Amino acid sequence: MMCWISNNAQTITAISAVVISLISLFVAIRTLSAQKKHNKLSVKPIAHFSKGDYENHIFVRLKNYGMGPLIITKFEISKDKSSFKRLIDSFNGAASKITWETFADDIEGRVLAPQKEFTLIQASFTSDQENIRQAIRQSLAKTTLTVGYRCIYEEDQPQVQEKLEWFARH
Repeated sequence: MMCWISNNAQTITAISAVVISLISLFVAIRTLSAQKKHNKLSVKPIAHFSKGDYENHIFVRLKNYGMGPLIITKFEISKDKSSFKRLIDSFNGAASKITWETFADDIEGRVLAPQKEFTLIQASFTSDQENIRQAIRQSLAKTTLTVGYRCIYEEDQPQVQEKLEWFARH
C-alpha cells in the first residue's frame, strides 16, 4: 500500500487539490448567498403609522423604522367608500376651519429615509375649537390608511393598512 501511495503521490495530490477546491467553491457560493440575504435584510424599510390624539394636539404620521429607504408606490386614504390622496381632503369642511401646523400633499412616489417620518396631518387646538377637534376626530375614526412600498432592491414589501378607529375613543 505504501508503495502504491509513493508511486501515485502526484495523482493523489492532484485529486486532493480538486476536492479541496470544490469544497472551497461550495463554501464561497454559500457565503455569497448568505451575504446577499444579509445585505437585503439590513436595508429593509419598515412602514408604521403613528397616531397622536391629545387634549389640544392631533397628528398622524408615516414612519420608516427600517434601515433602508422606503419607496412609496401606493398611498391611499379611504373613508365612507371614497378614496383620497391627501388625509386633509377627507375631512370635508372641517379642514378649512382651523390653521394646520402641517399636512402632507400626495406622498405617492416619494422616498422616506430610514428612521424618518412624513407628517400626514398635525394640528393644535385652542379651548374654543372643541367642536372642530371633535369633528376631525370623528372623521379620522372612519378613515383607513394604506401604504404600498418597496425597498432599494425593487422588491415590493407587504402593504401596511391602518384603521384610525382609535380616534373614536373620546
